[in-house]
Amino acid sequence: MEDQKSGSIREWKRLVDEFQKKSDRAVAILGTTYLNTHLSRLLECFIVDDEKVSKMLLGEENPLGTFEARIKAAFGFGLISRTEYHDLVLIWHIRNRFVRDMGEGNFAEMEIRDLCKRLKIPDEVILREENPSPRRLFVFGTAILAQQLMYRANEANDEKRVLRDNFILVNIE
Repeated sequence: MEDQKSGSIREWKRLVDEFQKKSDRAVAILGTTYLNTHLSRLLECFIVDDEKVSKMLLGEENPLGTFEARIKAAFGFGLISRTEYHDLVLIWHIRNRFVRDMGEGNFAEMEIRDLCKRLKIPDEVILREENPSPRRLFVFGTAILAQQLMYRANEANDEKRVLRDNFILVNIE
């Protein structure tokens, strides 16, 4: 467990360090890609242990292949909290704003700034006096969510779905 905790901390620091060197647009797109990967792993840890089923559900062009679908599925299956769901949806909207903008885009734009300020997780952790920038809120929220999704994936493994027995006729008389 201690190795896993130190691995999570290293991963979190690496993510934050990597983001410091990137443009706002790159941070938004890479951050959501990173979270999407963790959501996929979370769902994979929960569904039945069958590679074909996993690919059938989680493959890029399949029902749970998009960031949006994975967020909704993880919430619907009870794998993430309401706050995590809220922030993942906001991050999805932020990402979409950057993807739609063919220019560079930045976190200072009013729509993006307002979305970042609505993130709940950084608000619970960062002190009010710090007055973080929208970019910092996004990076911090993404890093915390990534760490939380890794933890949730370990929990999901303990609740992994199993295939049911074959169909059994039941006498209802």
